[in-house]
Amino acid sequence: MITVFGSNVLDLFFPVADLPAHDTALHLDSHVEQPGGKGANQAVACAKAGGQVNFYGAVGDGGHGRQMYKNLATHGINVSGLKVLEDETSGLACIFVDETDGTHKVVVSQGANKKIKADWVPDSAISAGSILLVQGEIKIEETESLCVRAKKNGATTVMNLAPVVSLSENLLKNLDFLVVNEHEAELLGAQLGIDATDKIMFATEMYSKYRVGLIVTMGPDGSVCCYNGDIINVSALKIKPVDTIGAGDAFMGYFCAAMDVGKPITDALREASIAGSLACTKIGAQSALPAPEEVVQHISDIFVSPLKENAIVVNR
Repeated sequence: MITVFGSNVLDLFFPVADLPAHDTALHLDSHVEQPGGKGANQAVACAKAGGQVNFYGAVGDGGHGRQMYKNLATHGINVSGLKVLEDETSGLACIFVDETDGTHKVVVSQGANKKIKADWVPDSAISAGSILLVQGEIKIEETESLCVRAKKNGATTVMNLAPVVSLSENLLKNLDFLVVNEHEAELLGAQLGIDATDKIMFATEMYSKYRVGLIVTMGPDGSVCCYNGDIINVSALKIKPVDTIGAGDAFMGYFCAAMDVGKPITDALREASIAGSLACTKIGAQSALPAPEEVVQHISDIFVSPLKENAIVVNR
Protein backbone atom coordinates (compact mmCIF):
# COMPACT_ATOMS: atom_id res chain seq x y z
CA MET A 1 0.00 0.00 0.00
CA ILE A 2 1.25 3.47 -0.94
CA THR A 3 -0.02 6.56 0.88
CA VAL A 4 0.57 9.87 -0.88
CA PHE A 5 0.38 13.04 1.21
CA GLY A 6 0.53 15.96 -1.16
CA SER A 7 -0.80 18.70 -3.37
CA ASN A 8 -3.57 18.71 -5.94
CA VAL A 9 -3.38 21.42 -8.61
CA LEU A 10 -5.04 22.24 -11.92
CA ASP A 11 -2.31 22.71 -14.56
CA LEU A 12 -2.66 25.22 -17.40
CA PHE A 13 -0.01 24.68 -20.11
CA PHE A 14 1.07 27.51 -22.42
CA PRO A 15 3.44 26.69 -25.35
CA VAL A 16 5.81 29.66 -25.06
CA ALA A 17 9.55 29.84 -24.47
CA ASP A 18 9.26 32.71 -22.00
CA LEU A 19 6.90 35.22 -20.43
CA PRO A 20 6.08 38.42 -22.35
CA ALA A 21 7.90 41.63 -21.46
CA HIS A 22 6.55 44.00 -18.81
CA ASP A 23 3.26 45.72 -19.69
CA THR A 24 2.79 43.60 -22.82
CA ALA A 25 0.50 40.69 -23.64
CA LEU A 26 1.11 37.50 -25.58
CA HIS A 27 -1.94 36.01 -27.30
CA LEU A 28 -2.09 32.29 -28.05
CA ASP A 29 -4.59 30.30 -30.07
CA SER A 30 -5.18 27.86 -27.20
CA HIS A 31 -3.77 26.20 -24.09
CA VAL A 32 -3.96 22.75 -22.47
CA GLU A 33 -5.78 22.17 -19.17
CA GLN A 34 -4.94 19.11 -17.08
CA PRO A 35 -5.06 17.94 -13.44
CA GLY A 36 -1.70 18.16 -11.71
CA GLY A 37 0.16 18.98 -8.51
CA LYS A 38 3.17 16.96 -7.34
CA GLY A 39 1.10 14.91 -4.92
CA ALA A 40 -1.69 14.07 -7.33
CA ASN A 41 0.71 13.44 -10.22
CA GLN A 42 2.73 10.98 -8.19
CA ALA A 43 -0.38 9.29 -6.80
CA VAL A 44 -1.62 8.72 -10.36
CA ALA A 45 1.86 7.53 -11.38
CA CYS A 46 1.88 5.01 -8.53
CA ALA A 47 -1.59 3.78 -9.51
CA LYS A 48 -0.71 3.57 -13.21
CA ALA A 49 2.35 1.50 -12.28
CA GLY A 50 0.06 -0.95 -10.49
CA GLY A 51 0.19 0.33 -6.92
CA GLN A 52 -2.65 0.39 -4.38
CA VAL A 53 -2.81 4.08 -3.50
CA ASN A 54 -4.37 6.27 -0.79
CA PHE A 55 -4.35 10.04 -1.33
CA TYR A 56 -4.52 12.66 1.42
CA GLY A 57 -4.83 16.31 0.46
CA ALA A 58 -7.31 19.14 -0.13
CA VAL A 59 -9.17 20.96 -2.91
CA GLY A 60 -11.55 23.91 -3.00
CA ASP A 61 -15.30 23.53 -3.26
CA GLY A 62 -15.56 24.90 -6.81
CA GLY A 63 -15.67 23.18 -10.15
CA HIS A 64 -11.91 22.74 -10.39
CA GLY A 65 -11.86 20.90 -7.07
CA ARG A 66 -14.62 18.53 -8.11
CA GLN A 67 -12.81 17.91 -11.39
CA MET A 68 -9.59 16.95 -9.59
CA TYR A 69 -11.40 14.81 -7.03
CA LYS A 70 -13.06 12.85 -9.84
CA ASN A 71 -9.78 12.51 -11.71
CA LEU A 72 -8.05 10.74 -8.82
CA ALA A 73 -11.01 8.44 -8.23
CA THR A 74 -11.10 7.55 -11.92
CA HIS A 75 -7.55 6.20 -11.60
CA GLY A 76 -8.62 3.83 -8.84
CA ILE A 77 -7.07 5.89 -6.04
CA ASN A 78 -8.70 5.86 -2.61
CA VAL A 79 -9.82 9.50 -2.20
CA SER A 80 -11.52 9.16 1.19
CA GLY A 81 -8.68 11.29 2.58
CA LEU A 82 -9.10 14.10 0.04
CA LYS A 83 -10.95 16.93 1.79
CA VAL A 84 -13.10 19.49 -0.04
CA LEU A 85 -12.70 22.79 1.85
CA GLU A 86 -15.52 25.32 1.76
CA ASP A 87 -14.79 28.91 0.73
CA GLU A 88 -11.33 27.92 -0.51
CA THR A 89 -9.87 27.89 -4.02
CA SER A 90 -8.17 24.85 -5.49
CA GLY A 91 -4.48 24.93 -6.37
CA LEU A 92 -3.65 26.34 -9.80
CA ALA A 93 -0.44 26.23 -11.87
CA CYS A 94 0.49 28.14 -15.02
CA ILE A 95 3.17 26.24 -16.92
CA PHE A 96 5.15 27.83 -19.75
CA VAL A 97 6.71 25.15 -21.97
CA ASP A 98 9.60 25.83 -24.34
CA GLU A 99 8.76 23.70 -27.39
CA THR A 100 12.37 23.69 -28.61
CA ASP A 101 13.76 21.60 -25.73
CA GLY A 102 10.80 20.64 -23.52
CA THR A 103 11.98 22.68 -20.51
CA HIS A 104 9.49 24.72 -18.53
CA LYS A 105 8.79 27.53 -16.07
CA VAL A 106 5.97 27.26 -13.55
CA VAL A 107 3.93 29.66 -11.42
CA VAL A 108 1.82 27.96 -8.72
CA SER A 109 -1.00 29.22 -6.49
CA GLN A 110 -1.36 26.83 -3.53
CA GLY A 111 -5.01 27.44 -2.66
CA ALA A 112 -6.45 24.65 -0.50
CA ASN A 113 -3.09 22.85 -0.43
CA LYS A 114 -1.76 25.27 2.19
CA LYS A 115 -4.35 23.97 4.69
CA ILE A 116 -3.49 20.25 4.52
CA LYS A 117 -2.82 18.64 7.91
CA ALA A 118 -0.75 15.60 8.85
CA ASP A 119 -3.32 14.46 11.39
CA TRP A 120 -5.76 13.79 8.55
CA VAL A 121 -3.73 10.66 7.84
CA PRO A 122 -4.60 7.75 10.19
CA ASP A 123 -1.95 5.33 11.46
CA SER A 124 -3.60 2.55 9.43
CA ALA A 125 -2.48 4.32 6.23
CA ILE A 126 1.17 4.50 7.32
CA SER A 127 1.57 1.15 9.04
CA ALA A 128 4.50 -1.27 8.84
CA GLY A 129 5.08 -2.53 5.31
CA SER A 130 3.43 0.50 3.67
CA ILE A 131 5.11 3.35 1.80
CA LEU A 132 4.59 7.04 2.54
CA LEU A 133 5.36 9.32 -0.40
CA VAL A 134 5.66 13.09 0.16
CA GLN A 135 6.95 16.13 -1.75
CA GLY A 136 7.91 19.74 -1.04
CA GLU A 137 4.62 21.46 -1.91
CA ILE A 138 2.86 20.99 1.45
CA LYS A 139 3.81 22.89 4.62
CA ILE A 140 7.05 21.25 5.67
CA GLU A 141 6.02 21.12 9.32
CA GLU A 142 3.06 18.90 8.40
CA THR A 143 5.20 16.73 6.14
CA GLU A 144 7.83 16.29 8.83
CA SER A 145 5.25 15.39 11.46
CA LEU A 146 3.77 12.71 9.22
CA CYS A 147 7.15 11.26 8.20
CA VAL A 148 8.24 10.95 11.82
CA ARG A 149 5.02 9.12 12.70
CA ALA A 150 5.24 6.87 9.63
CA LYS A 151 8.86 5.95 10.36
CA LYS A 152 7.94 5.12 13.96
CA ASN A 153 5.15 2.89 12.65
CA GLY A 154 7.58 0.98 10.44
CA ALA A 155 6.55 2.44 7.08
CA THR A 156 9.08 3.22 4.33
CA THR A 157 9.30 6.99 3.95
CA VAL A 158 10.08 8.51 0.54
CA MET A 159 10.39 12.21 -0.27
CA ASN A 160 10.73 13.94 -3.61
CA LEU A 161 12.24 17.31 -2.71
CA ALA A 162 10.31 19.27 -5.33
CA PRO A 163 10.22 22.14 -4.88
CA VAL A 164 13.24 22.50 -2.61
CA VAL A 165 12.33 23.59 0.92
CA SER A 166 14.36 23.72 4.12
CA LEU A 167 14.75 20.26 5.66
CA SER A 168 15.50 19.75 9.35
CA GLU A 169 17.93 17.11 10.55
CA ASN A 170 14.98 15.41 12.23
CA LEU A 171 13.13 15.05 8.93
CA LEU A 172 16.23 13.86 7.07
CA LYS A 173 16.83 11.14 9.65
CA ASN A 174 13.23 9.96 9.32
CA LEU A 175 13.42 9.48 5.55
CA ASP A 176 14.38 6.19 3.93
CA PHE A 177 14.77 7.74 0.47
CA LEU A 178 15.18 11.32 -0.72
CA VAL A 179 14.93 11.99 -4.47
CA VAL A 180 16.25 15.16 -6.12
CA ASN A 181 17.24 16.27 -9.60
CA GLU A 182 20.59 17.94 -10.33
CA HIS A 183 19.35 21.46 -9.63
CA GLU A 184 17.59 20.38 -6.44
CA ALA A 185 20.75 18.56 -5.34
CA GLU A 186 22.74 21.79 -5.64
CA LEU A 187 20.18 23.71 -3.58
CA LEU A 188 20.01 20.96 -0.97
CA GLY A 189 23.79 20.81 -0.75
CA ALA A 190 24.01 24.57 -0.24
CA GLN A 191 21.34 24.34 2.45
CA LEU A 192 23.20 21.62 4.34
CA GLY A 193 26.73 22.87 3.73
CA ILE A 194 27.67 19.80 1.67
CA ASP A 195 29.39 20.06 -1.71
CA ALA A 196 26.98 18.69 -4.31
CA THR A 197 29.20 19.18 -7.38
CA ASP A 198 30.08 15.49 -7.53
CA LYS A 199 26.69 13.77 -7.29
CA ILE A 200 28.14 10.40 -6.27
CA MET A 201 30.14 11.94 -3.43
CA PHE A 202 27.12 14.02 -2.42
CA ALA A 203 24.89 10.94 -2.25
CA THR A 204 27.54 9.09 -0.27
CA GLU A 205 27.95 11.88 2.27
CA MET A 206 24.17 12.25 2.67
CA TYR A 207 23.85 8.56 3.46
CA SER A 208 26.79 8.65 5.82
CA LYS A 209 25.47 11.65 7.73
CA TYR A 210 21.70 11.03 7.75
CA ARG A 211 21.28 7.38 6.73
CA VAL A 212 18.96 8.49 3.96
CA GLY A 213 19.13 6.80 0.57
CA LEU A 214 19.75 9.75 -1.75
CA ILE A 215 18.76 9.41 -5.40
CA VAL A 216 19.91 12.12 -7.81
CA THR A 217 18.26 12.11 -11.24
CA MET A 218 20.33 13.66 -14.02
CA GLY A 219 18.12 13.72 -17.10
CA PRO A 220 19.79 12.04 -20.09
CA ASP A 221 22.68 10.97 -17.83
CA GLY A 222 20.40 8.73 -15.77
CA SER A 223 20.63 8.70 -11.98
CA VAL A 224 22.80 7.72 -9.05
CA CYS A 225 21.72 6.32 -5.72
CA CYS A 226 23.55 5.68 -2.47
CA TYR A 227 21.73 3.03 -0.43
CA ASN A 228 23.12 0.88 2.39
CA GLY A 229 26.45 2.58 1.71
CA ASP A 230 26.73 1.36 -1.89
CA ILE A 231 26.44 3.41 -5.05
CA ILE A 232 24.05 2.34 -7.82
CA ASN A 233 24.39 3.92 -11.27
CA VAL A 234 21.39 3.85 -13.61
CA SER A 235 21.30 4.92 -17.26
CA ALA A 236 18.41 6.67 -19.04
CA LEU A 237 16.66 5.95 -22.32
CA LYS A 238 17.87 7.79 -25.39
CA ILE A 239 14.87 9.94 -26.28
CA LYS A 240 14.04 13.32 -27.82
CA PRO A 241 12.34 15.32 -25.05
CA VAL A 242 9.10 17.13 -25.79
CA ASP A 243 8.15 18.20 -22.25
CA THR A 244 10.17 17.33 -19.15
CA ILE A 245 7.58 18.38 -16.57
CA GLY A 246 6.25 14.88 -15.85
CA ALA A 247 9.59 13.08 -15.66
CA GLY A 248 10.09 13.33 -11.92
CA ASP A 249 6.54 12.30 -11.11
CA ALA A 250 6.76 9.25 -13.39
CA PHE A 251 10.07 8.31 -11.77
CA MET A 252 8.59 8.54 -8.27
CA GLY A 253 5.46 6.57 -9.13
CA TYR A 254 7.24 3.62 -10.70
CA PHE A 255 9.95 3.61 -8.03
CA CYS A 256 7.43 3.41 -5.18
CA ALA A 257 5.16 0.92 -6.95
CA ALA A 258 8.09 -1.42 -7.56
CA MET A 259 9.23 -1.20 -3.95
CA ASP A 260 5.70 -1.75 -2.72
CA VAL A 261 5.64 -5.23 -4.27
CA GLY A 262 9.06 -6.07 -2.86
CA LYS A 263 11.22 -5.68 -5.97
CA PRO A 264 14.98 -5.12 -5.48
CA ILE A 265 15.95 -1.47 -5.46
CA THR A 266 17.93 -1.97 -8.69
CA ASP A 267 14.75 -3.09 -10.44
CA ALA A 268 12.82 -0.19 -8.92
CA LEU A 269 15.43 2.28 -10.17
CA ARG A 270 15.50 0.68 -13.62
CA GLU A 271 11.72 0.93 -14.03
CA ALA A 272 11.68 4.45 -12.61
CA SER A 273 14.37 5.56 -15.08
CA ILE A 274 12.42 4.18 -18.02
CA ALA A 275 9.17 5.77 -16.86
CA GLY A 276 10.87 9.14 -16.33
CA SER A 277 12.43 9.03 -19.79
CA LEU A 278 9.20 8.04 -21.54
CA ALA A 279 7.26 10.80 -19.75
CA CYS A 280 9.46 13.35 -21.52
CA THR A 281 8.17 12.23 -24.91
CA LYS A 282 4.64 13.53 -24.28
CA ILE A 283 3.05 16.81 -23.16
CA GLY A 284 1.84 17.15 -19.59
CA ALA A 285 2.34 15.39 -16.29
CA GLN A 286 -0.40 12.83 -15.71
CA SER A 287 -1.18 12.59 -19.43
CA ALA A 288 2.47 11.74 -20.13
CA LEU A 289 2.72 8.85 -17.67
CA PRO A 290 3.65 5.63 -19.48
CA ALA A 291 1.72 2.38 -19.11
CA PRO A 292 3.46 -0.63 -17.49
CA GLU A 293 3.65 -2.46 -20.80
CA GLU A 294 5.57 0.48 -22.30
CA VAL A 295 8.06 0.36 -19.44
CA VAL A 296 8.56 -3.40 -19.72
CA GLN A 297 9.49 -3.06 -23.40
CA HIS A 298 12.60 -1.09 -22.44
CA ILE A 299 13.91 -3.08 -19.47
CA SER A 300 16.92 -4.36 -21.41
CA ASP A 301 17.76 -0.82 -22.57
CA ILE A 302 18.71 0.38 -19.09
CA PHE A 303 22.13 -0.32 -17.58
CA VAL A 304 22.34 -0.64 -13.78
CA SER A 305 25.58 -1.15 -11.81
CA PRO A 306 26.90 -2.38 -9.52
CA LEU A 307 24.71 -5.30 -8.48
CA LYS A 308 26.04 -5.70 -4.96
CA GLU A 309 24.08 -8.02 -2.72
CA ASN A 310 23.80 -5.63 0.20
CA ALA A 311 22.71 -2.80 -2.08
CA ILE A 312 19.73 -4.39 -3.78
CA VAL A 313 17.29 -5.40 -1.08
CA VAL A 314 15.05 -2.75 0.46
CA ASN A 315 14.71 -3.02 4.23
CA ARG A 316 11.01 -3.50 4.87
